[in-house]
Amino acid sequence: MTIEFKKIPSLGTRFEAHADSIHFSGEAVKHSKTLVKCAGVLEGEISHVCDRCAEAFVLKVNEAVEVFASEGIYHDKENDELLNVVEFFDGVIDFNLLRESELEAFRSDYHYCGSCETDN
Repeated sequence: MTIEFKKIPSLGTRFEAHADSIHFSGEAVKHSKTLVKCAGVLEGEISHVCDRCAEAFVLKVNEAVEVFASEGIYHDKENDELLNVVEFFDGVIDFNLLRESELEAFRSDYHYCGSCETDN
């Protein structure tokens, strides 16, 4: 799903992006002229390898996500809070790309299978 930056209202609009068994849905709200806040939930199941024993298992995903989409290069200002920003250069927000980006960030964390989780 894609939406043009200029079509995102300040009151927000709903979005959804699906692929495989992962669903990303939420609301996109214009934060400034070139910045849109996308807040939602990433949920589903993925195949993963345990970071302790290296056994494959199904990992349940249910993560709250808050990411900003920037139209062009994002320039942070001094003393501003650090934002999770993805830059787009064609005038549209690609929610499938945001879904993939946030899923990869989730995967990069440590995840243990049921057996290793109970061994702690």
